[in-house]
Amino acid sequence: MSGAPPSQAVASATELAIGIDEARAIPWPNAHSHKHSRGRLAVICGGRLQTGAARLAAAAGHRMGAGWVCLISGPEATQILACHETERLIVEREPDQSLSSLCAGFDAAVLGPAFGLTDTQAEDVLDMVQGFPGPLVLDADALTLIAQGGRDGALWRAVQARTAPTVLTPHSGEFTRLAGAFESDKKGEATLKLAQALGAIVVHKGAETWVASPDGRLASSDLATPFCASAGTGDVLAGLIGGLLAQSMPAFEAACAAVWIHATAANRVGPGLIASDLITALPTVLNDLAPEGLRAR
Repeated sequence: MSGAPPSQAVASATELAIGIDEARAIPWPNAHSHKHSRGRLAVICGGRLQTGAARLAAAAGHRMGAGWVCLISGPEATQILACHETERLIVEREPDQSLSSLCAGFDAAVLGPAFGLTDTQAEDVLDMVQGFPGPLVLDADALTLIAQGGRDGALWRAVQARTAPTVLTPHSGEFTRLAGAFESDKKGEATLKLAQALGAIVVHKGAETWVASPDGRLASSDLATPFCASAGTGDVLAGLIGGLLAQSMPAFEAACAAVWIHATAANRVGPGLIASDLITALPTVLNDLAPEGLRAR
């Protein structure tokens, strides 16, 4: 659902500077929590030589608090995943199984990191957009496939038609391909216009990151460090958002909180940062955010 026309929404946009209060609003467990009550997250994996991006996203979602995280892949990648994964489950997809049917029992899903750009993979993305009933994060290759189909394409229309929350996480190149004429506007306005055109939350990544909702909410963060210009850091952000969505955090709030946590973790690592460092840094960032009774002692 595309929402109000972009010109109306931009004029009435409500802007927010993303800060620590948005991050503190993330879900926290209690004495009665168990792994399934904390949220089940599915992350879709690409081919056997492209498993790293999905593993980063899955680990980030797990660190973010999702209690039960699975990587879903075809037979060619499962052995690779099995050599790396200990905490995350691996689900092997049979040739005749749809992704949406495998993800039916999950609370949220992440699709796109190093997934692939073939016609078959475009059909898989369409299947998930149309058939998965829960919140869905679309990143990387999924965004490229949407852009390739254009605004009259099946994928674009399917995103517009979703009733469950959808979050798109484009970097500047992906945003340009998606936004078209919007791309010439100021970054915040362009992000909001794309969010309204697709009826989805858009996280426009960069030195200044903007988060936009079709209802007119617009938030920004300038906390990012240039050391985030490293392969895989975007996959970590997609996983953080997915982990929060799996815990039933509203999509706009989840995106804003994840942006702050991601940037804060990156700043704590600083020079030499690679994507996996962000995941390692998450516990200390989360510990500082946690209510007093849940902090490490």
